[in-house]
Amino acid sequence: KREKTVDKMKKQILLIAILLCTAFAQAQEVFVTADFVSSYIWRGVYEAGPSLQPGLTLGIGNFTIAAWGSVDFTSSSYKEADLMLSYRLKNITFHLKDLYDEGSASDRNPQISRNYFHFGADSPHRIEAGIEWQVSRKVPITLSWYTILFGARDVDTRGRRCYSSYVEVAYPFTVKTIDLKTGVGAAPWKTAGEGGAKGFAVKNVFINAGKLWAVKSMGSFRIGLFTHLSWCPLKEDMNCVGGISLRM
Repeated sequence: KREKTVDKMKKQILLIAILLCTAFAQAQEVFVTADFVSSYIWRGVYEAGPSLQPGLTLGIGNFTIAAWGSVDFTSSSYKEADLMLSYRLKNITFHLKDLYDEGSASDRNPQISRNYFHFGADSPHRIEAGIEWQVSRKVPITLSWYTILFGARDVDTRGRRCYSSYVEVAYPFTVKTIDLKTGVGAAPWKTAGEGGAKGFAVKNVFINAGKLWAVKSMGSFRIGLFTHLSWCPLKEDMNCVGGISLRM
């Protein structure tokens, strides 16, 4: 049985490698990013301390394929590796995400497997579907909704799936060359994890500010600084994050 499991994992790894190579060959745009943040805050909820967050994005027509990760500098208490597929249709974008993380030290569940190639009832993966709608270019207000469809962390103590969701309204704008974005995010109903909402709850009141500078001698390379302020009424918490962003 163990040999069969190993062979199955090898086939899965090979299939993923082939798909990635095919995507690279067809990619019309490629973006490489790396952020260094003072702490990792996800949708208003604290996840980890100082972290490195690399990313790779491939653009193929209206499709976008992305890989994004986060690893805690200070310890091995948190590791995340996400895969994302998006499709843009005019001012609407559809998302499908595979969210893999080992959980923060405070919410790690020993009953959930930490093995990446494990998709059983105790799988560490969460599959999330989402949709974003931008009103217009002149009025760039964005409404978004995300819902977890699969994953052990989306099951409550009674074994029932919660379909944990996150809804957000955001508005980007610019003040004297500084890019800003402000908005409010909430859980529309009870969540398993995701901050532990017992019903409708505001999770994320935020304002982000940042600026990118081009490095002329290095082609498309850019470097940036950013600050994120977020208040989480659900957790009665507030976080101020600073970071350095590298783009090419």
